[in-house]
Amino acid sequence: MVSDGTAAELGARRGAGPTEWLTRGFVVAMTAVAVATAGQVRAWPWLLATDALALVLVELVARGRSAHRFDRALALWYPYILVPVYYWQLGLIGPGVGRARDALVQRWEAAIFGGQVSVTWHQAVASPLVSSVLHACYLAHYAIIVGVPLWLFLRSGREACARALFGITLAFYFCYLCFAVFPVAGPYYVLPAPAGPQESLFFSRLVRTVLDSGASWGTAFPSSHVAASWCAVLMARKHAPWLAAALAPVALGLAAGTVYGQFHYAVDALAGAAVAFACFALADPLRRLLARPAAPQETAA
Repeated sequence: MVSDGTAAELGARRGAGPTEWLTRGFVVAMTAVAVATAGQVRAWPWLLATDALALVLVELVARGRSAHRFDRALALWYPYILVPVYYWQLGLIGPGVGRARDALVQRWEAAIFGGQVSVTWHQAVASPLVSSVLHACYLAHYAIIVGVPLWLFLRSGREACARALFGITLAFYFCYLCFAVFPVAGPYYVLPAPAGPQESLFFSRLVRTVLDSGASWGTAFPSSHVAASWCAVLMARKHAPWLAAALAPVALGLAAGTVYGQFHYAVDALAGAAVAFACFALADPLRRLLARPAAPQETAA
């Protein structure tokens, strides 16, 4: 009997592994979005070219697996090359389509919380300490999504790392597809900017510099920051429960920081958390399914 982890590794060695099948499905879906919005997005030929290159990369990974250290590293981490590329794509699709769903999300926000929390919270709690901590937690997103799988690789091995990366990638891909079909600009773009002495602090200014230099319009609901970070924390539980426990307060502060800093509606953060738990629950079964070799009767034609 072969364990689930070994089965996944064997499936990857024979060619396309679970992450390759997942990525192919995501790229095909994004290609469909590019074709559907071609009349509105002037850069649609570049989107299709990017999709073609992404599929070439997946094919190279699937066919080029070897014992070489670079090939093995690329086979694990290449989705992290595609994540910023498709974030850039979404920054072209959203403004081109030009239909933000913020009014609807604001109605959800008011119905659940009785108002716009992203506006009222930083006004009610104008604390330099709270602002610094929550903005620092917001920036910790990048350390979490890289640090968790890297730590698992160093301490628990390649399979633990691959498992975590699959779950995080699933969360990113799901959020990105939501952004493509349901663009929400977020309070950072559509509501008055936060004001107060806490906005001049180091971490506040640093986060805004990062967003102003690379944020994509229409990528608010659900929060991919919350979804990917929390999914990373949850994926760490099996192999490093102490690491998950240590990072959980940071991830909670990250979710709060997205709202306090007016980068997301509170509904965005809640939806991001829901995506994280759903992807955590689905990641292992989906990975086993995508790694399953063809049955003998299917290959004996």
